[in-house]
Formats: sequence, C-alpha cells, structure tokens
Amino acid sequence: MFGMHAFYRGTVVFAMLPDKRALESAKAIAYKLPSEASGKERGKWKLFELENDRDIGRALVTLDKAYRKAAGPARKE
Repeated sequence: MFGMHAFYRGTVVFAMLPDKRALESAKAIAYKLPSEASGKERGKWKLFELENDRDIGRALVTLDKAYRKAAGPARKE
C-alpha cells in the first residue's frame, strides 16, 4: 500500500487512491465490497476506472457503498 492513500472505516480499509504509485491503471481507484463476495472472492479489491469527469459521480456512489459495507451488518439493539 506504499504510494497509496488508504481510506478506513474504523479498522477496515475500504478504498485506496493512487498518490505516488498507480494501481493497474493511473486512472483507477480501488475499493472493497466485502459482503457481496463469497468464497475466494471475498474481500478482493475491485478497480473503478475513471475515464472522464462524468465518472466522478459514479465513483463517489461506489465509494459510499464500500464505506457503508465496511461497517459490517447493522447491529440489533
């Protein structure tokens, strides 16, 4: 994770943005949606490629979803 900005919710990293290093693409951000995956795919990083300015809104929606899922299931009180 060197050269990346990691974003946490509590102790869980849910997103990484490139700083001094690129991921697989210089225009990509990485995120996790842990509860949507199962088996070996659980917790794998996915890439969101930003091609133009219009992709910023979709990227923010994706990061919001990853942030919410990083909290885990809602607790019943």
